[in-house]
Amino acid sequence: MAVAIASIQQAGVTIEHPLVEKAEFGFKPDVKNNQIIFGLKGINGINTEISQLIIQNRPYDSIEDFAQKLLDTKIIKNSKMVQLIKAGCFVNLHSPDKRETMDWFLRKYIFTPCTKLGMQQFERARELNVIPDELDLAVRVVYFKKYVLDDVALIEKHIDPGKKIPKRGYHDGYYILDDKAQEFFMKHFSEESIVGIKNQFYVVSEKKFSKEADAKIKPLKDWMNTPEALEAYNNALYQTIWDQYASGSLASWSMKAACYYDGEHELDKVDEEKYGIVNYFDLPEEPEPYEFYTRYINGKAKRMPKYKISRIAGTVLSNDNNRHTVSLLTCYGLVNVKFNKGHYAFYNKRISAKLNPDDKSKTVLEESWLKRGSKVAVCGIRRGDQFFPMIYADTIYKHTVNLIKEVYEDGTLLLQAERTKVGEK
Repeated sequence: MAVAIASIQQAGVTIEHPLVEKAEFGFKPDVKNNQIIFGLKGINGINTEISQLIIQNRPYDSIEDFAQKLLDTKIIKNSKMVQLIKAGCFVNLHSPDKRETMDWFLRKYIFTPCTKLGMQQFERARELNVIPDELDLAVRVVYFKKYVLDDVALIEKHIDPGKKIPKRGYHDGYYILDDKAQEFFMKHFSEESIVGIKNQFYVVSEKKFSKEADAKIKPLKDWMNTPEALEAYNNALYQTIWDQYASGSLASWSMKAACYYDGEHELDKVDEEKYGIVNYFDLPEEPEPYEFYTRYINGKAKRMPKYKISRIAGTVLSNDNNRHTVSLLTCYGLVNVKFNKGHYAFYNKRISAKLNPDDKSKTVLEESWLKRGSKVAVCGIRRGDQFFPMIYADTIYKHTVNLIKEVYEDGTLLLQAERTKVGEK
């Protein structure tokens, strides 16, 4: 399907989004507007039943109406709604910007903001990295207090003579510091809580130490109670929800949900000159030799050409394990890449290993580089209507295939040159 859509787009035919208010079960031609309306069943994760339910519950006059009929009634799960949004099903019904629709959905159905911030949320606030740097000492004291007052450091349950014994059985706890604790204590605490020395280590009173520690923690508690802290916490918390459900670019949403780009290609803004990426369709149909070398075959010298190596980049739409081919959607169109058997097997294999000797199952360390949706840069030559991956020892590129792991706003790429090796961390 992905290959067919790419070919249709290359021929100048528009692909209309699978709009919930008008798309059918399957793909539908719209000759008048020179377009094909994407079918609901073509969306990843949307099965026949869901497609039919979307059609049966029409009309929809708003996304709220759609949600009331299908989400609030649990007919459609949240995960399916995410796929519908990424596929562009609501670009007419709600907003042409899919990110606005995703934001509406996540805030209404997934994200639950915190209404009051306190020390109960301290650990989560630390994880979200929202606590200001100037409160670093207070943060450290929170952990230091817990460390010092650990049961293993309790050496005496002190009872004051003549006083009524409380329910816990003693009036104060005496705790001994270790070398690490003593170093931090001497740097940041007074001697007020010291009640003795044992084996060159301070013994501190729980009551007096806690009082001083709590005073140092108070600025943190005060900050946690401010509206600014609550806002920062909720913003960071929402970002984790967004990253979980909506990470990636709009182009990647479209590819993952519907196997085509409904706008620009993910690699459109790449600095092609920097990475030597060229338009496959500008290459001559027969490769250009730049020099010749002698190779002996069956004892006879043969003059062999060395061809000019080019580099193309794109998104994998499909692969053929029998023919060792990959359909690669570049920014300029669809390219058929023909690997040799060994290269194909190397880049297509899934790498896994048994990480736990007591566990029989293996953990996947790296997926195939040639699976649908992967972005790769491939070095080689064009011959006819195919691109053949290859390099020479003196080629500036040291690897035939690079996995494109990240595309940055400035046009630079995060490339992986080598496959993961079992045993690497």
